[in-house]
Amino acid sequence: MGACGIVTSPSILLVHGMWGDGSFWNRFRRRFERDGFNSSPITLVHHDTPQDLHGLRHAGIMNYVAQVREAVRGCPEPPVVVGHSMGALVAQKVAEAVVLKGLVLLSPVPPAGISPIRPSVLMTMGANLPDALLSRPFRIPWRNARYGLFNTLPPREQVVVYRSFLYESGRVLWQILRGGVSVAERNMSCPVLVGVGSEDRATPPPIARRIAFKYGADFHEYPGECHY
Repeated sequence: MGACGIVTSPSILLVHGMWGDGSFWNRFRRRFERDGFNSSPITLVHHDTPQDLHGLRHAGIMNYVAQVREAVRGCPEPPVVVGHSMGALVAQKVAEAVVLKGLVLLSPVPPAGISPIRPSVLMTMGANLPDALLSRPFRIPWRNARYGLFNTLPPREQVVVYRSFLYESGRVLWQILRGGVSVAERNMSCPVLVGVGSEDRATPPPIARRIAFKYGADFHEYPGECHY
C-alpha cells in the first residue's frame, strides 16, 4: 500500500478490482505524475503474491473497506479516491464514512438497491457462482473474461491482462451478487464522477447510470470501451 505524500495537489488513492493488485494502475500513475499529482495504489489484503488463499477465503468486502479507510486517514489532506469495478464499490463504502476530496467510480459494481444482475453479467460471472456459494477463492475462466471483461481489447492485451490475474474472494462475490453492501448516499459530501465503457458487459452502462443518479454524480460513457 502506498502512502500519501505532502503535495499541493490532492493525493489520489487508487483501488483495484477483482483479480488485480496495485500494478493495475501503473499506466494511470504515469499519467497522473506527468500532470503533477501524487497517486498511490492500494493492493487489497490477500492480493499480494504469493497469495494467502486461506486468508482470502475469509475476506469480505468490509475488510477491503477498512483497509482503504485506514489509508485515507493516513493522508495529510482528504484525497481523491478512484476505484475500478469491485474497487469502486469499496470506494463508495469508504466515502460514506470519511471525508474525501472527490470520488471517481470506473465501471462500478453497484451497492444494495441497484441490482447487478443483467444477462451479460450472468454470462460473465455465471461460471463462478459455485465459488460464490462456497465462499472459496477463484479466478474467472478465460472464456468468461474474454466475453465480459476484455471484449474490445486487442487479443494480445487480453492475454497479458489475464495472465496477471490473481485469485479473488468468493465471499466478496456472493456479497455483491446478493446486494449485501449498502451505501447511504446522504452521508457522502464529496463530488462524484461515474465512468463506464459503452461495451462494458460486466457493469453495463444502465447500471452505471443508476449509480450516478443515486449520488447525483457526473456521468461519462466512453464509446467502444469495455470493462478494462
